[in-house]
Order: sequence, then structure tokens, then C-alpha cells
Amino acid sequence: MTGQTIELVGVTKTFPGADRPAVAPLDLTFAAGEITALIGPSGCGKTTTLRMVNRLIEPTAGAITIDGVDVRDRPVTELRRDIGYVIQQIGLFPHRTIAQNIATVPSLKGWPKARIAERVEELADLVGIEPAMLTRYPSELSGGQQQRVGVARALAADPPVLLMDEPFGAVDPIVRGRLQQELRTLQDRLHKTIVLVTHDLDEAITLGDKVAVLDVGGIVEQFATPDDLLAAPASGLVADFLGRDRSIRRLALSTVADLDLVPPDLAPPEGDRPPGDAVVTPATTLREALDVILTASTPAATVVDDDGTTIGTVTLDAIREGLAR
Repeated sequence: MTGQTIELVGVTKTFPGADRPAVAPLDLTFAAGEITALIGPSGCGKTTTLRMVNRLIEPTAGAITIDGVDVRDRPVTELRRDIGYVIQQIGLFPHRTIAQNIATVPSLKGWPKARIAERVEELADLVGIEPAMLTRYPSELSGGQQQRVGVARALAADPPVLLMDEPFGAVDPIVRGRLQQELRTLQDRLHKTIVLVTHDLDEAITLGDKVAVLDVGGIVEQFATPDDLLAAPASGLVADFLGRDRSIRRLALSTVADLDLVPPDLAPPEGDRPPGDAVVTPATTLREALDVILTASTPAATVVDDDGTTIGTVTLDAIREGLAR
């Protein structure tokens, strides 16, 4: 099932005994089939906002609708079974096998055993879990493997909406990068509506189709595409949050394929050509290409296709022009 639109209209949350709202009147639309990243300083209401969508936290005021239906008009158990939920701690059941963990929601929904088994196998393949792992228990898996299981479990009943609260925060940077790429690849196939809470700016701009920067109290400072956010911060607070290296971060949003390359027949003389280690592909991000060029102390890098054929040269000037677009 593809994604559904989530709308928050005038949503607020004030916890008992608090002298100010954790989330001020909030108006946001999470578009169907897109990933929206929520990011901001501690206390900005990111997780509170996320949890109000599946009613783990009840809003004080306002309305939240999914595909036009108010979430309060549905039994809470039914609502949560139709929303995938992934958290940093993963939350797998330690006494149940990986297959049983993945099958949790389909089993609660009363799916036939054969259909559940087929879905478990399908999801294991989708998220990169070896079939031999399905009979193991969570303690026998690495953190990255457990996180894949958490994503598979959240997708098991094919929900249109997936809520993710710091889903990759507990794994090391290398595994984190791989999981982020896998999530992006999955989304390109599944087109779910994903709301992602993260404190990692690179994660937000890499995964998000849209990014909402929140200030303390759930105030939306800016809601934009990653490129628009980095190119034109809406306020001093957003600019400070993004940091002085936001132009470098923008380079990660484009690839060498987006540039006008110097064709092979116009390559510079032999002595001026990029060294052999300054090689990139069309899929290389401009940030990665810049790193290759600077590391090799050369003004350009050779661009090769999948079979190693040279298709052109990318220069520092081309990268600079790409950033200015």
C-alpha cells in the first residue's frame, strides 16, 4: 500500500504541570509517498509530534488526519496496527525468533499462516536479512541486523505510514550510512509516507524529501526541500542550526551526472590530466567528487561509467557552477 497524506492542523500538546506547551499550535502536512524529516534542538517537540500521529501521546488540541480521517475517530489499537513504527532501541521481542518478530502485526490482524510466512520471506529479502537468520533470536544479531528486522517488522502489514524515531542512532557511522541508503532504496520502491525524527542534519538532508526545522516549543522555523533549506535559511536560528558548512552539505544533494562534463575528446594534454586515483562515476555526489579532487591535489577528476570507460572529466569549476544553480 502506498503512502497517505498526514495533516496536522492547530495541533498542540501541553503536559500536565508544564507552564508552556511542548508543541505550540502546529500546522504541517506530510505529503503522501514522501519522507519528511523533523529536526531541531532538544526540547523542540520532534518526538512528541511523531507520537501524536499514532496516539502514543494524545494532543491537547487540534486535529491530525490520515487520508482525511481524524486519528481520534479510529480505535487506537486499529490505528497503530496500520502505522509502522521504528525506534532507536529497536524494541524486538527477545524471546521470539526474527521470523516471529517480523510477523507480529500480521499475526495480530489474523492473517493466514501461509500468507504470514510468505510475507516474512518477502520482507527478509527486501531488507537484506539472510533466510538462516529467521530462526535466530535478536541477541544473536548485530545492531545493524536488528535494525533491519525492526524496519521489516514495521513494514510487515504493508502500512501506508511509517513513523521513525531516531531509527539508526544506536549503530556505528558505517552501518548507519548503509541503513540510510537501504531506506532510501526501499522508499523508491514502496512510496510510503515516512515521518523521520533525527538529530543528525546529514541524515535529514540525505533522506528527507522535505525537512521541518523546529524550535523549542514545536515552532516551525522552516519547512522546505533540503536544497532550499541549505540554499536559503529562513531565519538566523535555522542558519545557525545548519552551520557554516551548509554549502558543502548542499554538494551531497547532487551527483556528477547533474554536471556538464568535459568530453573525452577535449581532455587536457597528457601532463595535465587527473592522476589515476582521481576517478569518480556519474553517481558520485559532488561532495564526494570534491573530496577526491582535493585529496589528489588536482583541479579535475576522470569520470568513468560502470564498465570503466572514460566518459569525461569533472572540474572544480563545474562543481562550483553546480552549487550556484
